Amino acid sequence: MYYPILRPKAQRQLKNIERADLVIGLPSYRNPQSAAHVTHIALKGLRQYYPQLRTVLINADAGQKATTRQAVVAQGGNNGHSSLIVSSRYEGVLGQGSACAALLDAALALDAKAIVILDSYNYGINVNWIPGLAHLILEDKADLVVPRYRRWLRSDGLMNDLIAYPLLRALWGRSIRHPIGSDLALSPKLASAILDEDVWGTSVARFGFSPWLASYSTLEQWRVAQSALGEKVDPPKASGIGSPKKLAAQFRDRFQDMNNVLFRLVAQHKLCWQKCEPIHSIPTLTHFASQVATDEVIIEDTVQLLDNLALGWIEYRKLWQIILAPDNLAHIEALASLQPDRFHFPADLWAKIIYDFATVFNKGEVDPDQVVNALYPLYQGRQAAFSQEVAGLAFVGREGTVAAQAVEFEETRSYLKERWQSYRL
Repeated sequence: MYYPILRPKAQRQLKNIERADLVIGLPSYRNPQSAAHVTHIALKGLRQYYPQLRTVLINADAGQKATTRQAVVAQGGNNGHSSLIVSSRYEGVLGQGSACAALLDAALALDAKAIVILDSYNYGINVNWIPGLAHLILEDKADLVVPRYRRWLRSDGLMNDLIAYPLLRALWGRSIRHPIGSDLALSPKLASAILDEDVWGTSVARFGFSPWLASYSTLEQWRVAQSALGEKVDPPKASGIGSPKKLAAQFRDRFQDMNNVLFRLVAQHKLCWQKCEPIHSIPTLTHFASQVATDEVIIEDTVQLLDNLALGWIEYRKLWQIILAPDNLAHIEALASLQPDRFHFPADLWAKIIYDFATVFNKGEVDPDQVVNALYPLYQGRQAAFSQEVAGLAFVGREGTVAAQAVEFEETRSYLKERWQSYRL
């Protein structure tokens, strides 16, 4: 399966540019306001920190209309910078992974020394993020730099905290705090290697790129580092990104792709997690870190989340009977009947449930997509309980709760081994 590339007009532009020291890649899709904002900050950061380098910002856009591409290119005349801008659609499956593949291919064509990928929906970005991500790559001290956000409290951040972070930490024995973060930096050697991987027709090409990249780089022993960044902030409600119903549907798509990738990794690299090695930290660059002034309180609609869990019991009960171990199913049945003010969802039970789903996803006869669909209401139940656990806590307390849950995933790895080895259709 060939990886996606930019369209011919952009390829001609790249040929005329010839080379670049640093490339900023920007995936986008129908988000002119936020893409323009991120472009503005990125160009400002390039001008402030890397005026001596030849820099190019490349936008890989999936929209049919040119609105977002025009908004990105327009920033070139608003900043007084010397960076070049290339904006184009790309050929391939719609998704973050496809856009990133096209951007990496373009950066390699320019013989870039470092490639930074930025999330075009992030209103929390500031100029320090550019050196924060690029520095270790330019200094040839890392091949992949992943973000360690000061805070990331919204939908994708919660999925990171409740599934991706504790699961990958337990599987690979490496503590990468935000493995699904979409602000990244890569060396050209790593970029070239991942483009050769046969993943561009899978969920990696859609929204599962980041956890796959973090896992691939860790397991293949590339030099991986984290960079402490600021807060990852969703676009404001008035930005025209979409209605709450549309945003919820988009999150379901990301949830599906992310967990498809995560669960497939469990089978592909079972020899790694079956060793149950101790957890090791990943080095973190803090020089360019920015602080968040205040701790925002996020109030979740736990009643709605628990209603969704109860409805999930009705819709997915037969699947849960197939997927969950009997004891875990009994616990869920008891939890689903609790009143909101008495509801709890223990972290060790959540870890065992994730391991149940990972096992049946890979070894069962149920459609893997349906397995992930059946996980979603249980995830909402755990989200409701987690929101109650961290209510009123400052940043340090919340991080401690996330870390405690990750420890539960680590300590229940023996359960995954037993479930995997004993599972029979």
